[in-house]
Amino acid sequence: MTAPAHIYARNEAASVTGRVAEGRAFVKAARLLDDLRGRPADTGLRDEAIAFNRVLWTAVQADVTDKQSPLPVHLKAGLLSLSLYADRALTALRTSRDVAALEALIAVNRDVAGALLATP
Repeated sequence: MTAPAHIYARNEAASVTGRVAEGRAFVKAARLLDDLRGRPADTGLRDEAIAFNRVLWTAVQADVTDKQSPLPVHLKAGLLSLSLYADRALTALRTSRDVAALEALIAVNRDVAGALLATP
């Protein structure tokens, strides 16, 4: 990347907040898992994809269980349910090459990203 392009990318990333930042995090989580689907024997990629997804979904759990969260109860319950599913799917991916779990988690991450990046 050229110096001006690098500076622009860094400044643009620093200015992104809220829903857009969260949406991009879910896009990255889905992309890492999708890359893993194409390279299932790459243990480094497996570790990176699982670790990134686990941190992201743990943050979701923390946010929706925070008593100060402004989200409606039904939305918090749905996100908590998805985060618990993600935990189980990530554990399955850690111990096996469960293609169904991988594809389902990619779809969940993409759906959450889409909802976050959609214009309200």
